[in-house]
Amino acid sequence: MTVFDMDGPTALITGGSSGIGFAIATDLVKLNFNVILLARRKELLEKAKAELEGIAPSGKVGSSDQKIATVSADVSSVHSLKIAEENLRRSFDRIDLLVNCAGVVKPAKLDDLSDEEILNQIQINLLGMMLATRQFLKYIPENGSIVNFSSALGLFGLAGYTAYSASKFGVVGFSDALRRELLSKRISVHVVCPPDVDTPQFKKEHEDMPEWMRTKERPKALPASLVSRRVISGVKHGKFLILPDISTRFLDFMLRFFPRLSRWILDGMFPKP
Repeated sequence: MTVFDMDGPTALITGGSSGIGFAIATDLVKLNFNVILLARRKELLEKAKAELEGIAPSGKVGSSDQKIATVSADVSSVHSLKIAEENLRRSFDRIDLLVNCAGVVKPAKLDDLSDEEILNQIQINLLGMMLATRQFLKYIPENGSIVNFSSALGLFGLAGYTAYSASKFGVVGFSDALRRELLSKRISVHVVCPPDVDTPQFKKEHEDMPEWMRTKERPKALPASLVSRRVISGVKHGKFLILPDISTRFLDFMLRFFPRLSRWILDGMFPKP
């Protein structure tokens, strides 16, 4: 049994107001999940909620007791998460699927990153995921699931992504350890390592990117809707490591079995300062 076999399951999605998180929320609403969106910006949350209500069957929430809720919180703040929990438990007594999708990226060489830019990426991408998971874990029942978003850069590092890659490698390690902790509780843990995905954050990343990092050879970004479908399929099939496209799956294979050759190839493929 998986979370998708439950009756009226509830999903909490951090970073759910846009990008991949919103794409997953869209698919889950169509599957009659109760959906809770957690993000920092209230105006984006309200816009996302209205859109989700509009795509539900017949232009309304799918069933009389299906709920779509929002909560404004900063995943890197323990205090903020505690307030979010207090607000949510008035309406929800369980969270069957926790999707940790909140994340940030700042492309630049390590010595060009400010203290704040380094800390922000580690605190939101890794620490925030750990804190949110700990905060809501007690609400996840047997046969529930946790999905943590890493990145293809959680499998290998690129120049210009030192802090980001460190945070995403950490997500993979955290998820593997958590998976073993929760085996006896029959709560499944999954980690997603997507390549570039066409989201507002991806566009902002390229606007901020220094000139030396720009290249026409970078593969086309995946649609967020495709990543969402692959994530849902991966959870249904009990996959721990979810790699949404064939290029990332091939990369993972090469890094596992031919690490020296893979790094030599990658060194020649991507720009360096």
